[in-house]
Amino acid sequence: MTSRRIAVLAATALAAASTLGACTSGDDGEGPRDGPLTAATGLAPDAGPTYARYVALGDSFAALGPTDAPTSGPAQCLRSTANYASLLAGREDVGELVDVTCGGAETVHMTGPQIAETPPQFDALTPDTDLVTLSIGGNDIGFGAMVGCILQTPRAETGAPCRDRLEFSVTDQLDALGGRLDDVYEGIRDRSPDARIVTTAYLPLVPDDGGCEFVSGMSPGDVTWTRHVTERINLIVSDAAARAGADVVQPADAAERHACAPATERYTDFTGEETGSHPMHPTGAGHRAMAEAVGAVL
Repeated sequence: MTSRRIAVLAATALAAASTLGACTSGDDGEGPRDGPLTAATGLAPDAGPTYARYVALGDSFAALGPTDAPTSGPAQCLRSTANYASLLAGREDVGELVDVTCGGAETVHMTGPQIAETPPQFDALTPDTDLVTLSIGGNDIGFGAMVGCILQTPRAETGAPCRDRLEFSVTDQLDALGGRLDDVYEGIRDRSPDARIVTTAYLPLVPDDGGCEFVSGMSPGDVTWTRHVTERINLIVSDAAARAGADVVQPADAAERHACAPATERYTDFTGEETGSHPMHPTGAGHRAMAEAVGAVL
């Protein structure tokens, strides 16, 4: 990529909340499914409980959807009307959706405002909320800085320049993340004691092995480091969910639907150019798959 293109991608990714981890409404000739999601998943609405009030909490991996879909809420949040929360709300057994997800959100924005004159996300929680989805933690550990470094740092034949620059701070934040997530779950339970909580793990961008043109442009050591960080944050997220008695989900085929997969199969994308999605974020297909993964545990 040209240096100008790299700069544009970096700015776009960071503005969109820049979290690391596929198709959009036009990538496979199929937009977000019309009607209840249960029709697509094969789940009968009467097979489980009915959720009357659903609150979606989280960061850009929950908020951002296909770039051609309308957004709701503050413009800075880039909250898509085709994200997995909106798709999940199409199920016949899910009632009112209150979507307060926002690109760039950190755990502190559950209880404190992220944007001026915009309430904290937890303000949406009420005693009668009976379903909550949560995607949080990536921005706490500095995924945005990782994205910016990877996009703007020339490839090194040996070594890992981004790891060397950021590893100390990222590791420090990873070590602290479990406690922050425990506080988040405690806050949800305090405000919505009867809510079913479903946590969505981060969809991977970089494949477990091998790569593609974009990955080959990264320093080899940074590829390994990125894989390690993604694996560790999902372990931390899963462990915290387990401690809180929450479900944690990810599409069963997520490992094969990374950003190096064919464009029509991607759940995430590096540039978003072939899938009409935001750089370094889930695609339309990724949101559909996550909605079905959440629906499968309801």
